[in-house]
Amino acid sequence: MSLNALRQGSHVKIGPSDFVILQKLSDNNWQLQNTATGEWCKFTEDELLDRYTRNELVFDRNVGDQSSGDHRSSAQLDHALFTYPQEVFVIAQNRVQYLKEIDRRQPIAITSKTMEPLIQSVSERINDAQPPGWRTLARDYGKWLRAGRDIRAVISRHADKGSRGPRMVPDVKAATDEVINELYMTEERKRVPEIHLEIVRRLADANRFRPGSDPLPIPSRRTVYREIKRRSPYEVMVARYGKRRAEMEFRVSSNAPETSRALQRVSMDHTPADIIVVDDASMLPLGRPTITTALDEYSRCPMGFYSGFEPPSCLSVMRCLKHAILPKTYVQREFPGIRNRWECYGVPELVVVDNPAEFHSSHFERACLQIGADIQYAKVLVPWYKGKLERFQGTMCHDLMHGNPGTTFSNILERDDYDPSRHAVVLLSTFREMLHKWIIDVYLQTPHRGIKDTPAHRWNSEIIGLPPPLPPSASELEVVLGMTAQRVVFHYGVELEGLKYNGPELGELRRRIGVGAKVELTFDPGDLGHVNVLDSQTGTYIHVAAVDQSYAKGLSFWQNKVIRRYAQRQLDARTDIEALAQAKAEIRALVQRDFNRKSTRGRKRHARFMEDHTVAIIPDVVSAEIVGHTAEDAGEHPKPPDVDPAPQAPSPHHDAPADDEILPVFEADLDLPRLSAAMISAAAVGESR
Repeated sequence: MSLNALRQGSHVKIGPSDFVILQKLSDNNWQLQNTATGEWCKFTEDELLDRYTRNELVFDRNVGDQSSGDHRSSAQLDHALFTYPQEVFVIAQNRVQYLKEIDRRQPIAITSKTMEPLIQSVSERINDAQPPGWRTLARDYGKWLRAGRDIRAVISRHADKGSRGPRMVPDVKAATDEVINELYMTEERKRVPEIHLEIVRRLADANRFRPGSDPLPIPSRRTVYREIKRRSPYEVMVARYGKRRAEMEFRVSSNAPETSRALQRVSMDHTPADIIVVDDASMLPLGRPTITTALDEYSRCPMGFYSGFEPPSCLSVMRCLKHAILPKTYVQREFPGIRNRWECYGVPELVVVDNPAEFHSSHFERACLQIGADIQYAKVLVPWYKGKLERFQGTMCHDLMHGNPGTTFSNILERDDYDPSRHAVVLLSTFREMLHKWIIDVYLQTPHRGIKDTPAHRWNSEIIGLPPPLPPSASELEVVLGMTAQRVVFHYGVELEGLKYNGPELGELRRRIGVGAKVELTFDPGDLGHVNVLDSQTGTYIHVAAVDQSYAKGLSFWQNKVIRRYAQRQLDARTDIEALAQAKAEIRALVQRDFNRKSTRGRKRHARFMEDHTVAIIPDVVSAEIVGHTAEDAGEHPKPPDVDPAPQAPSPHHDAPADDEILPVFEADLDLPRLSAAMISAAAVGESR
């Protein structure tokens, strides 16, 4: 770098204005002149040095070079020293030794007589086999002084030699640019050899109309590559891959939103587990569970999760939210081998989610509004907006699942010849315990580089002064996180999805609100054994049980739809409770019979039907909403069933899609038409197997 000083004739920049130092006055003052206005100013030396320290005063090293007519040397001083080749740098390093020796012997006349002995002595001292001539040193000494003794002023500018830019004939250049714009800068992403052939064809056509003595030269393929390389990489990627891909590739990362306390910002997302789990009873692989996770970004503590075989839906979102809010007191009771406690719970202030339909459902928005949590939607297709959660999910899949038998790895290219289904040995129950143990005993107790602490310790130190907020009761939270509907109260109670709910409290409510009045109710789609009916006069909910508890208790919303559809098609279109109970038994028998013969995809649906209410890892009080599938299960693309020529329209009382959208291909897998011929014998065979 150049060395400068407060001396007469030096040019400085103070703020936006340029000054030249005229002279030093008495009392340690300096007189400066504004080069633009000619105004004289007076500054104390301490004031100038203080401005220099605060980067408000900068020495202008380019003024002297421009006045001397050497415009290239000023640009050369802006180049970083390490960008020059090593051999050029070594020559400049030796050259500076000669210049410093001349500077130490000043005043000295730079002539052949005085410089020859100096050059010989310095070359012997530094072992320079090719010392410069005295005229070269005289020229370099002047440039070195004008640059403030900056070594970059005497570096050879070999890169400045020769012409710059393309050397193509203008007509050839125009034709090349035209073909590149038309064919290469497109979403079809044509290859350079195709571009070169088109350029050759067009120039050959043009040469037919030109004199034989003046043909247009044909550029080589290497020339076309160079022309493309001269273009902006960002513009090339926008044209060939789209603006989103270009923005992702050339994005400028910044710090994530700052958090100062626990529960200030909780992010939620889904991820498929990188492992295939095995059914506990049959020891057959079921597939990859989908895990919905909630993470507190301040402490990096996972607040809760939900694991199931259904694709991401509002059911998984609401159950994960419920698990995150409730205290995890069940851990020591269900998993006695876990040493530590999972003490993360509470209502978050802000929930950060992506843009799938399950996060935009009215039930999720209403639930967050009632518990006092705001919702913030990330930008579309920018997963780094929730980078902390994405990193946690990647760590969970890598540390917990990779390396275990049955892992699918995160990338299919990592599998090689490994067959995950063939090597799967992790039971579904074992997977649930593994997930809890890794989160509680490993992740929460491991120092985190981002917070320079363990997540468990940071959470505990944070909640000492401010305990996490909780709803008034777990039952009230169940109501808030339930699916909503409106129904009319009749003498037999209310009807929901073919099931009747009634009780003394509901009869008393009907007498107060009148005949034909509608009431709002909420229900847990994971257990249709009861509903909660809102008493609009008192503002409280009434717990109303299903009339037939043997059928409805523990029955999921999805299972009930499958049974009702089967009953309507196979059992003389009867949908009374006896027909539903019979259909339920027959379907369960068929599931047991066909389970051993189905693919992994089919077994996932079978497992979902057989134990839909036990797939959740949270307590039975969890309530949630189930809506249409909005994301395909990782690695699978199930198609909606095409077995109903006239599918029913969705009920106006539910914010849910049609049956064909909400149900997987279950009836087709079961081959339900066979039931009409031998229902009783099929059930018996299924039970025997």
